[in-house]
Amino acid sequence: MIKGILFDMDGVLIDSEPVILQAALAYLSDIGITAQPEDFIPFIGTGDKRYLCGVGEKYGVSIDFEQAKKALFSYYQRFANNRGPMPGVLRFIANARKAGLKLALATSAQRMKAAINLEAIGLKFEDFDMVVTGDVVKRTKPNPDIYQLSGLSLGLSTDECLVVEDALNGVQAGKAAGCSVCALESTFTVTELSDAGADYVLSSLDAFEDFSSINDFNALLASYGGSDGRTVFGANKVLEAGQARMGEKALLEYCIEQAAKARKNAYTPYSGYKVGAAVVSAKTNRVYSGCNVENSSYGATICAERNAILNAIASEGTIGIKMVVVVSQDAPPAPPCAHCLQVLAEFSRPETEIHLVDVDFAEGRGGDHTVYAFSELLPHPFIFPSMRL
Repeated sequence: MIKGILFDMDGVLIDSEPVILQAALAYLSDIGITAQPEDFIPFIGTGDKRYLCGVGEKYGVSIDFEQAKKALFSYYQRFANNRGPMPGVLRFIANARKAGLKLALATSAQRMKAAINLEAIGLKFEDFDMVVTGDVVKRTKPNPDIYQLSGLSLGLSTDECLVVEDALNGVQAGKAAGCSVCALESTFTVTELSDAGADYVLSSLDAFEDFSSINDFNALLASYGGSDGRTVFGANKVLEAGQARMGEKALLEYCIEQAAKARKNAYTPYSGYKVGAAVVSAKTNRVYSGCNVENSSYGATICAERNAILNAIASEGTIGIKMVVVVSQDAPPAPPCAHCLQVLAEFSRPETEIHLVDVDFAEGRGGDHTVYAFSELLPHPFIFPSMRL
């Protein structure tokens, strides 16, 4: 049974990877090195010292980190001021504390950087039962030392600890320590994290439903089924959220509300035909909406359904679509066009529900509401051969 949670920091609690990259590039530029962002990829999750000095070595420069870190973290603090917590972090930590789970911050970062990050997201060292930073362990990730020390400091065996990570080096460190590992897709893909050994892969901590006890948390964790539980949606595999964050009826009503709201913003100076749409992400149960946007060159017009899908992808990356709602002024309400159906095919399952609603129904005045399975509207979609899972 999991009794403690060991949090990595960068990419888990705060999206700091772009910040440390920007700070490192600025510092290296100061000492005459024109580094590239891809130079840092092998060193993600290995700690600030290795992150900076490893790239220096690539360019034949030996960096004294103790001398460099003051300037590096000065840049870092300047760039980190406007960063907030990753999705779901504060809610998840509040639930974990209420449930009685022991919490440790176990980061390869220096303590100075950890303090900057926690301040940026509204947390303090005191919000954790134990804080272990990279400057107190000799070997950094992918070695298991930091997670072994964190578990021991909490009074737990490592098999009673869940590591929350985003980096491949961190996943490997957690597994080498004997912990279970939940990986988040903030830095690497599901496949990369699974191949590194992650037991669970989620889009973010926001994918966790609320829990109020250690038993509830363990039951919830078991329901996610691990990385092998990914489901095929069109040309993609995603790990679905364990439970809906609201009942199906409430979710549908919310989708209709959001689609109707988006419809009012439609840009239709040529046809006057306004459409709103909403899609539900299978990974997070979040709802994303869109409206149609017309153009003087008619072929450049973007439909509401595609705008909603693009909105979801911009927020989450690879998605699966579990529900679609389309609100139009037609009665009976209009289905998605052929272009939209083909785009939906990339991210939908045959049984994905397509709800067609007219304006009267959306506004509570009777009207029409028709439901189709996606396969009824497009029974034979084209999926590129190499993507047929």
